[in-house]
Amino acid sequence: MILNPFKGKNILITGGSRGIGLEMAREFARNGANLALIARGKNDLQSAKTALEGLGQGISVRAYACDVTNAETLADYIHMIQFELGPLDGIVANSGYCHPGNFHELNLEDFDRQIDTNLRGAIYTIRLALPQLLQNPKGGFIAITSSPAGHMGIFGFSAYGPTKAALSNLADTLHAEYGDRGIRVHLLLPPDTDTPGYREEVKLYPPECRAVLSGGSLLSAESVAKKLVAGIANNKRRVAVGFEARAMMTAIRMVPKIWDIYTASRKRLARKATAEKSQTLAVNAESGGNSTDNESRQSV
Repeated sequence: MILNPFKGKNILITGGSRGIGLEMAREFARNGANLALIARGKNDLQSAKTALEGLGQGISVRAYACDVTNAETLADYIHMIQFELGPLDGIVANSGYCHPGNFHELNLEDFDRQIDTNLRGAIYTIRLALPQLLQNPKGGFIAITSSPAGHMGIFGFSAYGPTKAALSNLADTLHAEYGDRGIRVHLLLPPDTDTPGYREEVKLYPPECRAVLSGGSLLSAESVAKKLVAGIANNKRRVAVGFEARAMMTAIRMVPKIWDIYTASRKRLARKATAEKSQTLAVNAESGGNSTDNESRQSV
């Protein structure tokens, strides 16, 4: 590893206004990188820009409010980045969205939004920014934020998981096409991480999904980002953070059936708990009704 491979480099981060994206931006900034942040929320972006400039590293930070699925506006901002910062040295395609639920209960719009944000947004970002890396005599890097959910079938992630699986294939394909042209490609695999997006996501978990994912560690965005950026610095093709996620992905590769067995056992427990809860509610409702009837008779 170069002692500090990011000092003076120009790095684009989508989804860089909060969560893992913001914490990666902090880590790059501490290493002296100039940053271009793209995200939808103007207020979060401005707060992120102010916080990064406040690190006192003498870096340049630019912030652009844009939906990564809007190719025309995204292209304009990526051209503006080159004008304001100079050619890019790194691209972090990090924008993401998860809306879990049972496959037959999700709206088609739920699928569309996750496909658009997670996959189309990453493709647009990389396609529009890659020419700057190819023109850079020193090459550069592409980092794509995927998920362990793209490597295993997790109950409730029928829309989210396939988009992340596609990103894994995209990373491999880009490596095949550009790895010999000075472009390093990194697949980032963060585990469950305590972010604003995650806190909204868990509210939508079906009971079976909650049971399958229960008991796992929830890591801080800061600790995850440090390891992801370190993986990029060390030129790792795949950067999987968290022992549990790494162990499960390894186990599934070696013994694919193990995930089916685990999922089946957790589903049974969840459905048993749901049935017992429903039965208890029914008994309580019946008892309440009988009590009301008795009181009515006594009053008569």
